[in-house]
Amino acid sequence: MKACIFHDMSPGQQDRKIFEVVEHAFNSRTSVLIYASSQERADAIDRFLWILKQESFMPHKQFPENEPDPSITIGIVTSEINPVDAGILIADGHCSLEFAEKFDTVHEFVNRSSPEIHEACRERFRSYRANKVPVEHLKE
Repeated sequence: MKACIFHDMSPGQQDRKIFEVVEHAFNSRTSVLIYASSQERADAIDRFLWILKQESFMPHKQFPENEPDPSITIGIVTSEINPVDAGILIADGHCSLEFAEKFDTVHEFVNRSSPEIHEACRERFRSYRANKVPVEHLKE
């Protein structure tokens, strides 16, 4: 893994940041995978990718199983699969570190909704560092 970027922002800005990372990857012709914490969250991400910018259509797909579709470079999953052979992971939910470390770049989000969840984010940050992954913390 080349880098892990922790985005520290208000929860209301997280969807826009996900869109920006996806849009940049799409424009760079790089595959990206979004790991969602639940099916409801995957549906919400799918929805905002369709409607956030009407003029910028980015073909994407939810993958309930690891059935690759070579025509799609933006995947949304709720399990630890990579059907788009992505090099970039957007971890909207906490996947295992073993799964995350298979990607070149990982985008994580600092979640301060409760002390327990915030501490879990800190622990993930420390785990990446302990595994010698370059970690960047962006206060946005």
